[in-house]
Amino acid sequence: FLYFVNLIKAYRLKFLLSNYKTKKFKFYLKLPLIRQFVNSTFFGNLGEFVMPFILKKNLKVTYVEGFSITVVERFLDLSLISLIFGICLFFNDLNIYKNLINLYFIIFFICIFLTLYVMRTKNSFLTKIKLIKYFQKGFYNSFKRNKHLLNIVLLTILIWVFFIIIDLIIFNAFEVTKKISSLPNVIFITGVIILSQFIPAAPSSIGIFNYLVIEAINQFYIINNLAFSLQTQAELTSISMIILLIYILPDITWGGYLFFKEAALNLKNLKFIKLSK
Repeated sequence: FLYFVNLIKAYRLKFLLSNYKTKKFKFYLKLPLIRQFVNSTFFGNLGEFVMPFILKKNLKVTYVEGFSITVVERFLDLSLISLIFGICLFFNDLNIYKNLINLYFIIFFICIFLTLYVMRTKNSFLTKIKLIKYFQKGFYNSFKRNKHLLNIVLLTILIWVFFIIIDLIIFNAFEVTKKISSLPNVIFITGVIILSQFIPAAPSSIGIFNYLVIEAINQFYIINNLAFSLQTQAELTSISMIILLIYILPDITWGGYLFFKEAALNLKNLKFIKLSK
């Protein structure tokens, strides 16, 4: 499933970059895999800053414009999963107060509005800032002026449907998590997993990931009056490591291969330039 998700991500990138120079499909495939490999093996989510370098080199754009394209892709993912996450707050076992859910959606739509405002503003002061100017250019070419918007949105939905299905399968596979594995609960935990992976910490957010997932499951145990013993915590720690390994497996294998292949190619080109001088 996860290997297939990366193929969908590649197709989405192909549509996002349709206003730029057309490349072979393997180019669009290596972008998310290399980013995910760097995020999985280095501190601080550095993959988000590596991807614009590859875009700059291959599409002849500025680094900031390349970073803007990366932000647009992440904006699509975060917008959709945040919306699904928010809707499921009404239905999961936590019984969160409606006022808090309303506050969540207010903040959600304010963030959407501010992001779109910065990307689309014609304010003379803001557009004079080169950083915002190139950000807007990346947004304009990859999203606003894109004739494949429907395909991009549908593929984004498909990506997150697959992630939720994967989590449902995992949580129903273990007795300790099966007890709380209703669809709204699993979507809530999927949101927690995504949040943990966006925190710029250890490789693959290990530690933060395990802590947040176990704490979320612990809350579901408390709400459902289920016993949460030391043995349960030990089992959940093991399961959280299994989940993490499953998530990063394509990144450290397929992504690792593409990363070192790209690095070797760049090193070869660098040596050739030095020799030609």
